[in-house]
Amino acid sequence: MTKRIYILLATYNGEKYLREQLDSLFRQTYQNWILWIHDDNSEDNTVNIIKEYKKKYPDKIIFLDDNVSTGGAKENFAYLLNSIDDNFDYLMFCDQDDVWLEDKIEVTLNKMLELEKENPDKPILVHTDLKVVDDKLNIISDSMFKYQKVNLNNQYDLKKLVVENVVTGCTMMLNKKLVNIVKEIPKEAVMHDWWIAIMTLKMEGIIYFLNKSTVLYRQHSLNIVGARKIGFLYYFKKLLKVKSVLASYIYIIRQYRKAGIDMSLLNFILIKFTLVVNKLLNFNNNVYFT
Repeated sequence: MTKRIYILLATYNGEKYLREQLDSLFRQTYQNWILWIHDDNSEDNTVNIIKEYKKKYPDKIIFLDDNVSTGGAKENFAYLLNSIDDNFDYLMFCDQDDVWLEDKIEVTLNKMLELEKENPDKPILVHTDLKVVDDKLNIISDSMFKYQKVNLNNQYDLKKLVVENVVTGCTMMLNKKLVNIVKEIPKEAVMHDWWIAIMTLKMEGIIYFLNKSTVLYRQHSLNIVGARKIGFLYYFKKLLKVKSVLASYIYIIRQYRKAGIDMSLLNFILIKFTLVVNKLLNFNNNVYFT
């Protein structure tokens, strides 16, 4: 039986790059998917582009054309999660400005099926690496995880994961058991992908990193969340913005408390400090994950 995948695409003023992303979906080697799109009341040509592709591929696209404004990317994905029907096996998330490499769905699904065979009763999240590219798709780095000095061992430690996310939403595939757990994204969540990763570990599920870049992760001036090169200069600049750093920490604390994770503020600060020091001590390493 061929597995059906739902892909959720949240759009807002995405006319500049949206066609490239949609075209990359239709070039996928695995094609048993349905694309669910919700637009957050764009003011550019985004909706017309969506309708153009919907007309061209009526059996592949479901467009929630309801004029609802959710207020942000996290909220838009949360809205989609609560709008889809139950006729799917796996779920993926799609950003409007990236490009999917042609075997992204196939290789992720193959790993998911392998993990489910070994763990039939577990909620499972599979995520991958990304190629960091500029707005013209020129490669900045073949690996976002090396570029950002991400320690993937943190994905196995709940308290480290609640302090620093290592899962990128546009690379995730969730099985249905996990979708049923995370269908409600609370307002306290910093981002949908971080919340989903936290809940996966909290519910004793599996997070698996597939060491392959499957997305061209576009960096441009309109990025809400992007790939930033990590080093001494990065953290020095952050220290100069103490107010914004403290504000972001407050959001993170609200998130893990909403998830019911017992961790003191002092423990949070110590873990964050340890993670930063480890990155700085390893900033010249070519590989920072095992």
